[in-house]
Amino acid sequence: EIKNNLLCCFERGVNAIAGVYAVDVTKWADFKMMIKQLEKPELREKFHTVTLDTVGIAYGLCEKYICAQQGVQAIADIPWGRGYAMVKQEFEETLRQISMMGLGIILIAHSARRVEKQSDDSEIEFFSPDLDKRCYAIVNQLVDIIAYIDVVFNDDGSSTRWLYTRRTPTIMAGSRYKHLAPKIPFGYDELVNAIGDAIEMS
Repeated sequence: EIKNNLLCCFERGVNAIAGVYAVDVTKWADFKMMIKQLEKPELREKFHTVTLDTVGIAYGLCEKYICAQQGVQAIADIPWGRGYAMVKQEFEETLRQISMMGLGIILIAHSARRVEKQSDDSEIEFFSPDLDKRCYAIVNQLVDIIAYIDVVFNDDGSSTRWLYTRRTPTIMAGSRYKHLAPKIPFGYDELVNAIGDAIEMS
């Protein structure tokens, strides 16, 4: 539903979706080249948003890119922890390059489920983005909204998808918009309208 969106597919998952402009990405160097090409005026006109699906895989490819540059098998093989700092810098700078061009960024992640014990010894399921902690720290500083998509099954057998933008006892979510509705019908226009309402209320 997002107009003028470039979907960068770090994993396959859009083959059945019509009308999506998607590009497969298997190497971080290819992604960097793609972002560089977006500086061309004809492509700046064409695309207004860049979506990474998934950001976790993108971070993994960035790590492999740094390993290849340094001639090591694993990022931990770079002495004194410098490898992690190099990945952080490379990942941050590339994503910031997108935003500095005035393009919107949407970062998709799978959810991770963990069981948390409560004070009364009961247990609840908690869902959060399935991201490496270092990747999450970078993404968390960059984004305005962390949202969770859920499917609710109705009494008549139909289902409705919702976008949660506020943390609940079972879901990690959050927003920089103080008045953003905590639960929005899932859809691009619905989200845009809800953000507009939140800005107006501020």
